Amino acid sequence: MDRVQPTFFANTAQLSVLRLDWRFLKKWDGLAEVRQLGLPDLNQRQRGALAAIYHHISKNLKAGVGYNFTNFSDELTDLRYNHRGIFVNLIGTK
Repeated sequence: MDRVQPTFFANTAQLSVLRLDWRFLKKWDGLAEVRQLGLPDLNQRQRGALAAIYHHISKNLKAGVGYNFTNFSDELTDLRYNHRGIFVNLIGTK
């Protein structure tokens, strides 16, 4: 892909996510996801899970760590299948 002269193509990939969020001990959040990536053009389907835990640092900021049990990304243009593992996330709101 080139930002100067972008090439666009049709992408029929489909990502389905079933997500559960919960708050506990006032300043902690947890989440669990079941994910499915469907690639109709390739007649492929992959499934997996993701889990994370977050701590509220302030009213508008939380930091977390999690594990992606799948090998695919939620970025549907990234088909490298090397995304399994630990991740760190910082989330801010206005």
